[in-house]
Amino acid sequence: MLLGAAREAGIQLFAPPETAAISSEMQPCRPEDFAAVGVQGVISLGGDGSFLAASHTLANTDLPLIGLNIGHLGYLTAVNEEGFARVLKDLSVGAYTLETRTTLRAALRQTETATDVLSDALNDEVLSRAEGGRAIAVCLELDDCPVARWICDGVILSTPTGSTAYSLSVGGPVVVPSAKVIVINVIAPHTLSARPLVVPENTKVTLRLDKADTAAAVYVDGVVQTQVTCHDTLDVTLSPRPVRMMLPETNNPYLPLSRKLRWGEGFMR
Repeated sequence: MLLGAAREAGIQLFAPPETAAISSEMQPCRPEDFAAVGVQGVISLGGDGSFLAASHTLANTDLPLIGLNIGHLGYLTAVNEEGFARVLKDLSVGAYTLETRTTLRAALRQTETATDVLSDALNDEVLSRAEGGRAIAVCLELDDCPVARWICDGVILSTPTGSTAYSLSVGGPVVVPSAKVIVINVIAPHTLSARPLVVPENTKVTLRLDKADTAAAVYVDGVVQTQVTCHDTLDVTLSPRPVRMMLPETNNPYLPLSRKLRWGEGFMR
């Protein structure tokens, strides 16, 4: 369906060699060479996981992304198969809008001199207890000011884009993508007083383990990055590298929520 829609729209498709081998209508090209051969935008075909993977692959480029959904959820990939032909035709004539999505960058400080900068996150940076491990104690600081200490399974730091992902599943708020905020959400806290916290996007968020006999890991967009031990410090800030998304000009940013969360039953078409 995608190949036929691209052919009708007059769009030349490039793809990594292993994907291009599927059809002669795709030209083989490594993602790092996309810009050099004149690629103007990148299509992610699949679900939200595929879109996140594509955003990481293209992290060092300025190429915009559009998600075409053949998965199940599709918050990021909101164009379903019946819309492929229309959307690709619109792309071919420049009938789309560009939207900038903020990302987060985490730096793990294990000593005074050693800092490990992790991958940028389009959805979330998560400090979580080690698999099968006990609850962890996490201290939170905002702009170097102590705020809270929680006994919990972990803490999620979410972008507005990621507010409909892991953060939502543990009771976090839905945030529109254009909001300039970071959502801080605690996973399974051992207290009823812990609630999601929303802070400005330019806030430096610091997390630190505070129990010597526990272990944790940092996950970026659901992928484990590194292990964390007691007194290691995780600093999370706004990344200087946002993700650019191509959206149809007629895009309704609230339609995926209405469909996926069933908010619009009875009046949304």
